[in-house]
Amino acid sequence: MTDHPALAFDDWPEADRTAWLVALRSADFLDEAGRGAEWRPASRVAARGAYARWLGWLVATGVALEVEAPADRISPERIRAYVAFLAKSRATVTRASYFGVLCMAARALFPNHEWRWLQAIQRSLRRVSSPSRGKERRIVPAGQLRRLGLDLIERAGEVLDSPPLGVPDRDRVAAGRDYRDGLIIALLASRPLRVRNLLGMEIGLHLRQLKSRITLQFPGSETKNHRAIHTVWPAFLEAPLARYLSEVRPLLSLARVPGKAPDSPPCPGNALWVGQGGTVLTAGGLQRIFERHTRRRFDHVVNPHLVRDCVATTISDLDPDHIRHAAQLLGHRALAVTERSYIAANFQPAVDRHHRLISAIRSEGPRGGRRRRRSGP
Repeated sequence: MTDHPALAFDDWPEADRTAWLVALRSADFLDEAGRGAEWRPASRVAARGAYARWLGWLVATGVALEVEAPADRISPERIRAYVAFLAKSRATVTRASYFGVLCMAARALFPNHEWRWLQAIQRSLRRVSSPSRGKERRIVPAGQLRRLGLDLIERAGEVLDSPPLGVPDRDRVAAGRDYRDGLIIALLASRPLRVRNLLGMEIGLHLRQLKSRITLQFPGSETKNHRAIHTVWPAFLEAPLARYLSEVRPLLSLARVPGKAPDSPPCPGNALWVGQGGTVLTAGGLQRIFERHTRRRFDHVVNPHLVRDCVATTISDLDPDHIRHAAQLLGHRALAVTERSYIAANFQPAVDRHHRLISAIRSEGPRGGRRRRRSGP
């Protein structure tokens, strides 16, 4: 068996379907909310799919689902066999991701069971998968990302400042794209938003002018951890933002897409980030932006989500006494999440600080705490 079967929800045993519905139940005056009540739609789909594949695998291996209680089917022996099965056709990172979602589903469906052993396996798989990503080798200082963004803005601005008759339209549009790209990169390096929030930004809703400040505001219903985001737009990007809104965004919206018949361009509405022809920037488009510009600058790709790691690691290296600021900047409730998942291990700054401390102590010399012995009577 090399495929990964999934059992349709209607074919789940009644006990499993009931557990699923209870896990998603909202709170009322009689019952508490289920463990999965606050899951986002994407999390519900992922959890249901992971559990359906687990049930499908059990059926394929000859387990009679109706004979055992749902939680009892999740035994250490079967979990080890399931992990081995996943290893045949899934990469290490994918295997860890699949298993992590299954663990999340099990804890929500059967909250009264002890799942520490299952979480231990999950942590082990996550540790094994981390080195394969090579994240530490791809981390760059946040300041270098900001510099990349500002360089793109400056070079594109020079083209846009040229007389209209001196620059072909396609070059002006290309400069507009680079200007937008630089603004995005510099913004993420200073305000490391998640991709979903960055792409969903709307003028007047998330991006607001309040008196003398430009703010970024996202309600908890639109964030991953349900915590509202209230922050200010970086001051050094206020002028670039003003030019983007007044000149670059209209330029991109009205530009014709090569190879496409000239018709009425799509209306991007209030979406902040637009592409050529008035299309709204997508996650795939954002990924291509980072691939193109970061590969040229750093000889490797820094993807949009990795920017969050870059920011957290930079704070950890340069200002370890205020590492909690990294957690706040990334919107994490607990510092442990930032340290575990976003800060790449880099021992050299710690070694350098240690050497500086030792050198300072040595340069001070003895503090006079010890009295010299008198040589005479």
